[in-house]
Amino acid sequence: MLGFHAVHCAFSHGSGYRKLPETIMSVVASSSRQMTLDFTPGLTERHDSLLSCIRECAHTQRSPMKAIAADMDLSLSELSRKLAGNPDDTRRFSVDDLERFIAATGDVTPIYFLIERYLEDENLRHRRALAELVKLAPQLAALIKQAGINS
Repeated sequence: MLGFHAVHCAFSHGSGYRKLPETIMSVVASSSRQMTLDFTPGLTERHDSLLSCIRECAHTQRSPMKAIAADMDLSLSELSRKLAGNPDDTRRFSVDDLERFIAATGDVTPIYFLIERYLEDENLRHRRALAELVKLAPQLAALIKQAGINS
């Protein structure tokens, strides 16, 4: 059983997120463990579509594709056809398929992809990239010095 707890947050106007309400709902399981979301940047840079993201997730699972397909009540060939995304094929990866895929694999990366694509704005991405560059600056300076490159 899941319980929903409201957490009131005061977001400043420049928080970097669009369409977020003032109240964020967090999901808490009956065992009182809170779900943690990791907004790892880069999914939208690596994948041009949700289907591409799902395809990579499917191919990088520990379970073989055959087992994933079986857990989704699909044959391996049907899952492969759906993941191929061929516009001429009548087999399409549906929202129901997405739910079954997440249930079968436990991989919520496709949800993170959607969050990154539709909730995080460009300004926040730029600020995050700059913050990462600032962290890397000392390492880059040391490597430049080791390489004997004078600036």
